[in-house]
Amino acid sequence: MATDGHNKKPHVGIVGAGISGLRCADILLSHSFQVTILEARSRIGGRICQSNELGYTVDIGPNWIHTWDSGDVHPILKLANETKTPLHHWNGKQLIYDSSGKKLPDDKTDRLSTLLWEIIEKAFKASAAAREKDGGKSIPREDSLYDFIKKATEDLQDEEERRILIQMSEMWGAYVGEPVWKQSLRFAWMEECCGGEEMFVESDYSAILDRISKPAHEQAEILLDTKVISVNAPESRPTSQKIRLQTEDRKEYTFDQVVMTTPLGWLQRNISCFNPPLPPRLSSAIHSLKLSQLEKVFITFPSAFWISDSTTDSFPAYTNWLTPSYAQDTNPHSWPQEIWNLASFAAPNNHPTILFYLYGDCSRYIVSSIHGKSQPEKFAFLQAFFLPYYSRLPNYSTSSEDCVPKAILATEWLADDLCGNASYCNFQVGVEEADGDILAIRQGCKDRGLWFCGEHAAPFEECGTVAGAYLSGEAAADKVIAAYKEATEATEEKSASI
Repeated sequence: MATDGHNKKPHVGIVGAGISGLRCADILLSHSFQVTILEARSRIGGRICQSNELGYTVDIGPNWIHTWDSGDVHPILKLANETKTPLHHWNGKQLIYDSSGKKLPDDKTDRLSTLLWEIIEKAFKASAAAREKDGGKSIPREDSLYDFIKKATEDLQDEEERRILIQMSEMWGAYVGEPVWKQSLRFAWMEECCGGEEMFVESDYSAILDRISKPAHEQAEILLDTKVISVNAPESRPTSQKIRLQTEDRKEYTFDQVVMTTPLGWLQRNISCFNPPLPPRLSSAIHSLKLSQLEKVFITFPSAFWISDSTTDSFPAYTNWLTPSYAQDTNPHSWPQEIWNLASFAAPNNHPTILFYLYGDCSRYIVSSIHGKSQPEKFAFLQAFFLPYYSRLPNYSTSSEDCVPKAILATEWLADDLCGNASYCNFQVGVEEADGDILAIRQGCKDRGLWFCGEHAAPFEECGTVAGAYLSGEAAADKVIAAYKEATEATEEKSASI
């Protein structure tokens, strides 16, 4: 490790100003390290960002805080409370429409939903047990969570209920960004995620981001519009040799240590930027992990027509249209649809808006259909696609202006090169050792002074979450600090022996 003097702290370059990079900078700065952050975008935050296209501000990146039940302090929940960011606790009610578009009776919805989550919990336990037994090898790598659910429902006497329950299991796709039949059963334990309450940010993540980025803004050098295209980190570098980063505008920056916080998808598409190539195990890990495709569509109306009594939180938080057979002209693949009722928020955030979560091929279809189009073209396409679903909500009327969308906003992460044209890591069928892949990325390249963090290098059950990215930034900073301490002690021992 290069230090340019006995007591001088090294200069650390952090590639990417998302949550993991900002948290990494915070920890390093608190230990008096010199930090420079190189960010390709014209803003900080990475996938935490907002849009005002609906006439008010919404997060087009993360919306949720997935808490845990371990008793430990959840860092993002703590930040939300400190910044007085309003959080929503959903009422737990569901509205389910069957494949013909008819509403399921509430008692059937509740009973089948409870049964489904009991089965999923059993799948988590089976996956965890196999991990303890033989590293998961007793579960074939091609077995999916969907396979487990189908098998678990074989004893149901009512064939119609079995069919509906299996259709309901497709809601898993909105959790992980790909269909339930792609979810690896062997590594389902890695998707269990936290075990605590699921809360939704009613306003947006901006105050949380401001708090996380405050140390970097005050003490670090932040270079925006600075896209790194080459990372030269020689193997077993002598202490005097720096890591060289080259940017798209042909500038070169040198550092003692470098932390790569770029998304997994970016790493997969730009693996050749590392010179010399990354070690085989690390390179294999980066390519073995799969990526999900989660997109969102916000539709806001003149008023929340679906709510009859706005004085109580009585309308279901979650609505699901199961494998629709009634929209073949716009949805011939019968992709299921789901919304969350954002009108249930407390004032002033209770806008008359519903939020669709899309995943897998449906999200890819939507983005590919609207990307590059004009706003009127996007609006027309999205209105036509989602009309068969929101038109089945209570109180909908073709003659009411309140039922005509006022604005529609769709995310287009698939078209975003800087986030790797994807969402976050996902443990899909066929993966051989997903936990080992995560560990390999976390380990980084100590001999090169090259480290990695992000949601794909998070604690196992936090992969794909904001908290996971935050904690991975902490872990990467700790590794840099430990490496520096080790090098300093070695130098002092050598000096003492002379």
